[in-house]
This record gives sequence, C-alpha cells and structure tokens, in this order.
Amino acid sequence: MLDVRFVTDDSLRGERGPRLLRYLLAHGADEFSITVMALQDTPAPFVDAFEDELAPYERAVTPRRTLTASMPTDLVRPVRLWTLTDASLERLLSFVDESLFYWPAGPDGWFEDLTIYRRGELVLGLVSHEKEGVLRLAPNEHREVAALDIPSEATAESIGY
Repeated sequence: MLDVRFVTDDSLRGERGPRLLRYLLAHGADEFSITVMALQDTPAPFVDAFEDELAPYERAVTPRRTLTASMPTDLVRPVRLWTLTDASLERLLSFVDESLFYWPAGPDGWFEDLTIYRRGELVLGLVSHEKEGVLRLAPNEHREVAALDIPSEATAESIGY
C-alpha cells in the first residue's frame, strides 16, 4: 500500500530534486512523462534540444494516471513516456536549473508537470503552475526520503490525489 504525501517547490529546490529522482530510480522507477511546451509557429531550441537528447529513451504513448485534466474522468489518459535510466535521468537533469518545478515559459520552449512512474504507477507527480506535487511511496520509503533531507507534508494547498 502506497501512502500519499505532498512536496512543494521549496522541498525540491536545488539538489533535493535530483536527489529524489535518483532515489526513485534506485527504488524501481522506470519511466517518466513531461509536458513539452512551445509557442505555435515559433522555433523552440530548448525543447528541440530536449527532444534530441531524450529521443533514444522515448517510449510509445501509453495511458497513465496524471494529476491534471480538464475533466476528472480524464486523469488517466495517453501520455508521452521516456524510459528512466541513469543515462536518461542525467540528460533530463541537464535541463533543470533551480527546481524540478522551474521551467519558465518562453519563446525557446518549456516543460510542465514532470511525472515519474514505477511499473505504470505514479510515484511522483508535479503540477508546475501550483508548485506542488504528489509523492506516493511505501511508509518505509517516505522515511528514507525524509532522511535524505527531502521534506513532504500530509496535505497540500492546491492539489490532491
């Protein structure tokens, strides 16, 4: 049984975000999804570089649980997926500056809503605009994550699961 806790931009700022992703990878996380955004009819070199770097890890579009949807019935929907490995994680992290939530919208393109899955189940889901996320782990894993100086809370202000 997985327990739901919540993370914020502050709890994943700096090295905490990459530390959490490395922990999840070491504990069975095997794929991720991220919304790739760009302005229509505008070159987007930032997301183009991401697409090139992560192309070897791209998987088929597959239905997965998400945290955002226009209708509650759409929370499980087809999403783009990439295999999560040591190499793909390092490539993903090369696009992170301050936080896993921080990819400012701009003409070069940006990302939103990073989600990490383990055997098809959501274990970490971030909602970029709300600066909050869901962390679904076993109780002992939550204790291990807390010991890594990655705080989480029992409730969130804007999101739920």
